[in-house]
Amino acid sequence: MGTTAQGGGMLVWLLLMAVMFVVFILIPARSQKKREQELAAKVNALQKGDQVIIPGGIIGTVAGFKDNLLEIKLAESVKIHVLKTAIVGLVKDLQAASNEGGAK
Repeated sequence: MGTTAQGGGMLVWLLLMAVMFVVFILIPARSQKKREQELAAKVNALQKGDQVIIPGGIIGTVAGFKDNLLEIKLAESVKIHVLKTAIVGLVKDLQAASNEGGAK
């Protein structure tokens, strides 16, 4: 009789571990994918003059477009070309987030 009770306890423990796996692994991965899709939509909607953030925390202004590349103006006579996929954020989103944090 003791072995069946232990077997049932093990089954409950495995079920609990499976639920914890779903909660701690799959749900954050899903929200990360959603954030990536939102950023991709914003990057595709960029216009000249929008300020963007590229890796390293560098902020620049969109000066032009060419296929999959963006021309980013960093200073008056300094322009670089980066892939659209290199954009890590938009300055207006950063400012909106900091305003929300300050309002609380």
